[in-house]
Amino acid sequence: MMCGQAYSAVSHLRKRRNALCRNIFWVLPLILCVAAASAGAQPLVWKSQRFQYVADHKDLKDVLRDFGASENIMTSISSHVEGSVSGRFESSPEQFLDKMSNTFGFIWYYDGAVLSIAGANEARNATISLKHSNVAELRRVLTSLGIADRRFPIRYDGETGLVIASGPPRYVELVSDVAHLIDQTSAPSDKIVVQRFPLSYAWATDRTVTIDGQGVTVRGVASLLRGLYAANGGDQAAAGDVIPGPRDTYRMKSLRNTGNNAANNGGNAFAPGANGRPPVPTLPGLYSDNSRQSGADLPPLPGGAVGGRADAGTVEHGAASAGPVIEADPRSNAIFVRDRAENMPAFQALIESLDQRPGVLEIDATIIEITDNALKELGVDWRLHSGHMDVQTGNGALAQTGNPDSLNPQGFGNPANQTSTGPILSTPAGGVLTAVIGGAGRYLLGRVTALQQSDQARVTASPKVETLDNVEAIMDNKQTFYVPVSGYQSADLYSVSAGVSLRVLPMIVPTSSTEQIHLNVHIEDGQLSTQQVGTLPIVSNSTIDTQALINNGESLLIAGYSVDQDDHAETAVPGLSKIPLIGGLFRFKHHQGQRFQRLFLLTPRIIAVSGPSAANVSISSVR
Repeated sequence: MMCGQAYSAVSHLRKRRNALCRNIFWVLPLILCVAAASAGAQPLVWKSQRFQYVADHKDLKDVLRDFGASENIMTSISSHVEGSVSGRFESSPEQFLDKMSNTFGFIWYYDGAVLSIAGANEARNATISLKHSNVAELRRVLTSLGIADRRFPIRYDGETGLVIASGPPRYVELVSDVAHLIDQTSAPSDKIVVQRFPLSYAWATDRTVTIDGQGVTVRGVASLLRGLYAANGGDQAAAGDVIPGPRDTYRMKSLRNTGNNAANNGGNAFAPGANGRPPVPTLPGLYSDNSRQSGADLPPLPGGAVGGRADAGTVEHGAASAGPVIEADPRSNAIFVRDRAENMPAFQALIESLDQRPGVLEIDATIIEITDNALKELGVDWRLHSGHMDVQTGNGALAQTGNPDSLNPQGFGNPANQTSTGPILSTPAGGVLTAVIGGAGRYLLGRVTALQQSDQARVTASPKVETLDNVEAIMDNKQTFYVPVSGYQSADLYSVSAGVSLRVLPMIVPTSSTEQIHLNVHIEDGQLSTQQVGTLPIVSNSTIDTQALINNGESLLIAGYSVDQDDHAETAVPGLSKIPLIGGLFRFKHHQGQRFQRLFLLTPRIIAVSGPSAANVSISSVR
């Protein structure tokens, strides 16, 4: 009996398991059908919950038309959908449509109004390129309108703006139409706007400085923009520096009109580079001698056009259709641009790249004159200081170098007098030229004595200039006299100058691991000689042009020029010295000549490096 009960229980469990399997077998297709139906872009709203249909070798197109008519859904059936239907059907509308699709292999898509049915071999794909819009906007619109269908996923690439859609013809067509419409809506329009771009570091207008009696133009941002747009601005730049018109107004011209007009409208520009784009001049405001140096690549020019300069003080109607109008406002140091609205972001990026905070450098120049004999004795007077020792050496003739932070700030004691606490007034034997090297805890201290204590040397000038990175610093010390030249009806005055002119162009090397400075040095040394041509003295000029790459804080020494000095003095007894014949007995003449070697010592120091952050900087000039 126990065995019979166990057999009955096992049979019962097997029947329940078979029933469960049969239920799963029928429920699983139902779930898949419902999921397939709900995956569409627009949900199908059926008229009835149950669909009953009987067919006997009926054409598939007619069956699908009857299905759409019974559910009040418009259908569009492709001619490629073929087949014959026989049987009795009683199920939900979703199940019926899914069963027909799986049996005859067609694909369908519902756009919210029309149920489109196409053959399996009619599936399409389309590649769409978005030129003005972006894929995020397209994805948002397709989802908002209910066009996107999870059964037919769309692939997007945000960097290139490419979109690939695959699926039924109606689906691909709808996605393509929406994408093209969005891209067309986002396309640039012809709306003209005026935008103001304030400048913080660069100058908006051109400025003129006088060097050696000649006007040199320092370019502003407005002039630089005109040079970037000019078609053949290189010829203009080579012709010389011309100051822009009073209103500083510029207008773009078409390429076919700039060939002959660019050379006649005045101003400076820059020759196109090898890549077809003009090189960018260094900023801010280089003198025109150096303004044609090329710089880093900048953002592409708005509109991709080129142009020249309009007549001063005029802005033609409809000029914006030919290109932007650029005008500088000297009162607020700003740039006004009148152009299409879509070009303004590119203008902003270009102007911001030109309006960068430049680096600030200090240039310390010392001009020293040393006699020939003393120059041969020139040496080094060293002092080494640390927390444990203080050592100094020299030539035993000059005063010691003192330092208040030293172990013995008054100098070393006298070794010959053990009771004396006073310092030695002279350095140890070893030299007379000193230099400064070191930092806070340990350093080497030296000084340029230049033998001034024995009147064998003198420091004629020691100017110190603060300038911007890649902006020339000028230090002049000249004497000028004027020579009258008579003409037919008038007379003119011509100036003759002689003296020392020092021009230094520093540039901070940005790629160097250590702080390095590239110096471009131009030195003119002129003297009025005692020789004359007529009544005018002869001016002798010496010129040095050199370049050097030195570390921050190091010095550049330039030497080799000789300077002759003649001193004439005469003393006499008033009255008696003017008596003929014997007056010479009451006069005394003194003449002394010396030859000096002139040394130029240049020490550049970086105060602040270039960058976008705000900083207070200034420019000073010493003459």
